[in-house]
This record gives sequence, structure tokens and C-alpha cells, in this order.
Amino acid sequence: MSTLSITGDVRKDRMLFDDLNKSLDDRSYAAKKAPKIKRAIQAFLWAPKIKQNKIIKAFSVSTDFSRLTENAYNVTIEEDNFDLGWQRAFRNVPLSTGSLGWEIYNVTNGIAFQKVEEGGRIEQNGMAGTKVRVECDYYGGAIGFTDRMIRDRQIPAMLDMAMMFRNAFWTNKGDNHYALIAAAALNQTAWAGAVAEGQLRRDVQTINNACFALANRNKDKGYGNTATARFVMYANLLDRERIDAALAVAVNTLNGVAGVGVRVGYAIDVVYTLNQYILAGSPIICLPGQKAQTAEAMAPTTYTPDGVDPLTLNQMQAVWSIDGAAVADTDQFQEVELG
Repeated sequence: MSTLSITGDVRKDRMLFDDLNKSLDDRSYAAKKAPKIKRAIQAFLWAPKIKQNKIIKAFSVSTDFSRLTENAYNVTIEEDNFDLGWQRAFRNVPLSTGSLGWEIYNVTNGIAFQKVEEGGRIEQNGMAGTKVRVECDYYGGAIGFTDRMIRDRQIPAMLDMAMMFRNAFWTNKGDNHYALIAAAALNQTAWAGAVAEGQLRRDVQTINNACFALANRNKDKGYGNTATARFVMYANLLDRERIDAALAVAVNTLNGVAGVGVRVGYAIDVVYTLNQYILAGSPIICLPGQKAQTAEAMAPTTYTPDGVDPLTLNQMQAVWSIDGAAVADTDQFQEVELG
């Protein structure tokens, strides 16, 4: 079985660009090889969700990422370092075929378990609440290789274009989700303590206060035992030293001024990011999943026009994705002010 890749290794990439080059002069060859070329670029774009250097089989049809063919090219892709930390806050919702949206329900009563006497009947008092309809949006982009780039085997330039194209896609996706995280953090925890207690002790107290507020506010919503929940904190990279120091504090380290030792008493996973929506000095802690949801109606999918554009001789690839996200319960997010 042949191997097709876009890795930056000239020897490994030769097969792909040989196909591109030959397809310029032979339309029958172009028609035969076009699906393999398309799959290579499509899989390259999808690489951030694939383990580094993992061999995957190319997809049987452009709109079905779950179906893999036995006789397709193998595609080797090296994963770059993408900011995918936003995924920790959202629960992925599987959509039915053809669906372009979903509903998030906030049920306020009617779901309860109660003691039933032998031979008795379960009482259902009805359900009341609200629902939020989330619609998926279309996102599209295109990448093109010029005739000269292909004939001259300008592999580094083509790789740069492909990488910039892929980076733009995942940056846009990250921005959309980080914007939701920031917008949902309507509740705030002020910097705790007194000046004499010092910055480190005050940071520890503030993080504890924020986590307690999250746990207490969500304890009766059917989200499980929030007292022992694992939270996710999103923080700007400029806050890393302060946050790492606060989370590393031992119970007896800061008992000087107040006389009682303090430490962070909650399980917290920290995601550091330079995304524009996560501001320095204002990290955001969330109770992940639940009513913070994301879904894909169509994963990044490559579409290829028939033949070469006669007006430019360019080889074009268009990529579309359909996805959406929403936060239906802002009580799951808490902004922390580090003074």
C-alpha cells in the first residue's frame, strides 16, 4: 500500500507533488488521482485531533469522517502545537445525520426520586423549565497551489501555505469557543484577604472562594457532587507564575499573619493560553461540560473543483465545516480577579 503525506520531508512528500505535477498535463490522470490529493489535504487539516505521527486511513467520502476504506492511501501527519484547551470546558454533542442544531434544556422541577410503597405508583408532577436552541454555522476557506509552484516542486512554499491554512482554521475555532467562555463568566470573585497577608496567601484564598462559589451555586442542578468536582481554569500565560505558586502551596506554608495555614482545597486543571479573550489578571474557572456544549454537523471537509482553473492554472481546494457551540448556564463559569 502506498503512503501519501504532507510532512515537510521532501522524500515523503514526493508522491503527492508527483501526482499534482502529472495531473497538469493528463486530465485522465488528474481525474484518477484527485480523490487521493483531496484526502491528503483534508487529513492534514484534521491533524490536530489525531495523535502525533499516527497513521490513519484516508476517508472514503468527503462528508463521512467516520468511515474509513481499506484500500485508501495511508496518510502520515505530524501534529503541530495547537491551542485546543477550550475543548476541556465543553461537552461534545453528537448530532443526528442532517441536523444543523440541537436544544439544551434547563429543567427546574419534576425530576425526583421518592419512596414508593409496595404496589404503589410513581407520581410525576410534570416538568417546567426552558430550552435553548443552538444552531450550527458554516465556516469555509480555500487553498490554492499555482501552476509554477507545482511544476517547480516548491514543496517548502506549498507546505507553508498548507500550514497557514490549517492554523487559520483552528485559530478561528478556538476564538469562537474562548469568546463564549469569557462571555459566560458573568460571576466574579474579588481578590481576597488583606494587604498584610501577602500576594500568595491572598491568591490561594481567592481561588478557594471562586471554587466554593461555583460548587455551591451548582449543587442542586443535577450536575453531580460539585463539592468534589474537578474544575478547569483558563488563565493568560502572564499569570502562570502566580497560579502555579498558589496551587503548589502546602497546608502549613502560609500560616504566618493569620495563624492558620491555607492551601487550594479543590481539584483544578489549568489551561494556559494567549488567546485574546482570556485576559491577564482575570483567569476563569469553570465546571466543565453540562450545559456548555459544542457540536459538529460536518467536520472539516475538502471539496475539489473538476479540473484545473483554465484562467489561472491553479489547483484549488475548498474546505467547509459546520459547527456550533453555546453556554446555556452561565453559573458554570466564574471569573477570578487577581489584584
